[in-house]
Amino acid sequence: MSITEIKKMLNNLIEYEDCTIIHTIPGLIELCYCKESSAFQVTTFADGNIVSYYDVETASDALYRALNPDKKEAL
Repeated sequence: MSITEIKKMLNNLIEYEDCTIIHTIPGLIELCYCKESSAFQVTTFADGNIVSYYDVETASDALYRALNPDKKEAL
């Protein structure tokens, strides 16, 4: 998944802020948009780490790195 596709997906989640939408990639990560704090929450299953990102740019970069561990940074 490209960084552009990730940003588009995150922007779509914001549009549906009245709903709770969770994306899960089994064994890797879980992404949730929290309407109360207007933040994306990313949980990595490997270490159980939960991090909140408050904008599309930082959240998409974190997701890109999780999905593409062999690449050092998003393009």
